Amino acid sequence: MKRILSSVAIVLGVALLVFAIALPTYVVPKGKVLPLDLVSTTGTAKIPGNLLDSGALAAGKPVGDNKDKPECKGDNPQVKCFINKGLEMQSQRFTTAQEPSGDDVVTLEAGQTLYRTDREEPKNLISASIDHVTLDRKTQMPVPDPTSSIELNAPALDAAANEGKDEEVEASVAPFTRPGITYQFPMGTDRKSYDYFDMQILKTQPIDYVGEEEQDGKKVYRFEQTVPPTELYPALRERLEADGELSKGDKGTLAALRLKFPAKVWGIDPADVKNEAKADEEKADEKKEDEKKEGEDGEKSEEEDLGPEVELSRYYTVHRVLRVQPDTGVIVNGSEEVFQYYAQDDEEAQEIFDNKEEEINNPTRTAVYFPGAWDDDSRAAQMEKANEGSKKLKMLGTILPWILGAVGLILLVIGWIAHRSARLASK
Repeated sequence: MKRILSSVAIVLGVALLVFAIALPTYVVPKGKVLPLDLVSTTGTAKIPGNLLDSGALAAGKPVGDNKDKPECKGDNPQVKCFINKGLEMQSQRFTTAQEPSGDDVVTLEAGQTLYRTDREEPKNLISASIDHVTLDRKTQMPVPDPTSSIELNAPALDAAANEGKDEEVEASVAPFTRPGITYQFPMGTDRKSYDYFDMQILKTQPIDYVGEEEQDGKKVYRFEQTVPPTELYPALRERLEADGELSKGDKGTLAALRLKFPAKVWGIDPADVKNEAKADEEKADEKKEDEKKEGEDGEKSEEEDLGPEVELSRYYTVHRVLRVQPDTGVIVNGSEEVFQYYAQDDEEAQEIFDNKEEEINNPTRTAVYFPGAWDDDSRAAQMEKANEGSKKLKMLGTILPWILGAVGLILLVIGWIAHRSARLASK
């Protein structure tokens, strides 16, 4: 009987030791997959920023105290008269798993909104997007297939886009192959740079590991990225044209990214107009039209000389800071200082960026300035998700193997002692 029991103990001991080795080596890696029931909500606190009011611009009605400024009176107020300074804004993102999802992949739907807090819905909307991306559950990276798509929704910023009406403009980016991460880092995040997909420029740029920090007493990795001034029109047009002709919504969205006004309306001295040849040509055409009109009316026009028409393009830059729980790859904290503004060309865009504080304090070209940072509830909720995932991985990869290994060794010792005792007793 002792021999049987000793044999059972030895067999069980060996089995437990094998299982203890197999758990971290084979079982845990297979268990490092994104859940199919993934749901998260993150948002920012109410944060003051600057915003060009599209409706006011289309209507020619200066906002706030701007209406009392000399440059905002008359028939041709400057663009800066329509920029709200210190306007409270808030951002929110809701991410959930959608179909198609299965053993190998999970599709995430992320709805992002930016809104002003001084208005009721739906007049509070500044911009919105719905992003679909399919991830490999094991690598947590986008699949190498054209499965990603983006829908954009925002009030029109150009009166010409909607014949002066303050309407919503919807545009859709056709399915494309998504490079880079956005909502999730790989489980077992390394201290290195990763390609990060930016939803505004629709391209990837590296986001760099800059150091290790603590959040709620837990180790997190800090990543930072600064996207340099990037013209939005060509980046978005390339994506919108991928599926053929531009829709009305596509054209309306693009119209917001290039606006044309006389130089003085932009607050630009005619001598500082960049494309002088084009400006001179347009000015000459305007003069001919005025002379023709004078001849027809028999009197000289007394309209203010506003300078040549100047088309400015919207540029985008952001400073992004993300904190990641390395075991799970969960983003547990984030901030984005978003700055969009109008400039004549890349050189001027860089000049404005280099003097960003001046433009923030006295906005003249700003479309949106929003220094958003996650609120306490978002940080706490994401940290809780990360802790739950980390505990599960630690249990499977460390605690349980040690327990099984210890029990296995004890059984081996007991089995060996019992077997030896049985042998001695039989002699």
